[in-house]
Amino acid sequence: MQEAVPHPRIRPWLRPLFFALGMVFVGIGIVGVFLPLIPTTEPLLLAAFFFARSSQRMHHWLLNHPRFGRFIRDFQAGRGIPMRTKVIAVVAMSATFTYTIGWVLPNLAWRVVTGVVWVWGLWYVLHLPTANRGD
Repeated sequence: MQEAVPHPRIRPWLRPLFFALGMVFVGIGIVGVFLPLIPTTEPLLLAAFFFARSSQRMHHWLLNHPRFGRFIRDFQAGRGIPMRTKVIAVVAMSATFTYTIGWVLPNLAWRVVTGVVWVWGLWYVLHLPTANRGD
């Protein structure tokens, strides 16, 4: 299979960086399959983004992966993410941010900034379209 030319607007010197970032996010996504508080879907979406700009072969592999491909294709097509994924994302984000704000951050300013990021993340996930199981 001949590798197609990556995204035309990406500067050639950025492609190795984007490829490396894609590999890092695939690794995080795979770890997330086994560890409950590490997300899976979001890192794989980032990996697809970076591979689309650096390696058509890896992008194609990720989109056609038997376990992860459907989620990425649905997201890219605008069909959203499954309800189960939304629930897991909201619960994991809430647990992590609550712990961070309540016990890790020492001053009020960082707690407020972190709280704003948490609210934005919740808003983003909850406003994504929900994919139907039958699609």
